[in-house]
Amino acid sequence: MMNLNDLLEDPDFLQLVPFSKAIYPADTVILNTADESQDVYFILSGEVRVTASLGAHSDNLEKLEPALAKLSAGDFFGELAMFDGEPRSAGVSAITDCEIAKVDGAAMITFMDKYPEKGYFVMRELFMNLVLRMRQNNSRTATVLELYLQEK
Repeated sequence: MMNLNDLLEDPDFLQLVPFSKAIYPADTVILNTADESQDVYFILSGEVRVTASLGAHSDNLEKLEPALAKLSAGDFFGELAMFDGEPRSAGVSAITDCEIAKVDGAAMITFMDKYPEKGYFVMRELFMNLVLRMRQNNSRTATVLELYLQEK
């Protein structure tokens, strides 16, 4: 079975999908909310924080950036924009020094189409990750709704 980081050593992937590796020092912004690209990012080492941007469009609220998730080596981010081409829905910054592989998302989709047997494992890992995040978000939403309803 293949995982996403294994792709970076797969000969077919290397031939078809451009990617670059970069080191991000701690406290460095990797992605901003609303950035536009279809790239997906693999965390090779270190930890990152995924944040939401709240109050950015309101005169009455101070801009807040609460953490949505903490990700580490073996995790990935940016997969939503890879599929739908929409601007980034969250920001990402380095918590510790990180090595990140930035992968061309459109080329990765082409790779999965051309090599469906490998693409299956990639899609499965992406899907399982999205399921986990949706369950976490459902739990957070339920907690927020409970708190809100208790105040009424």
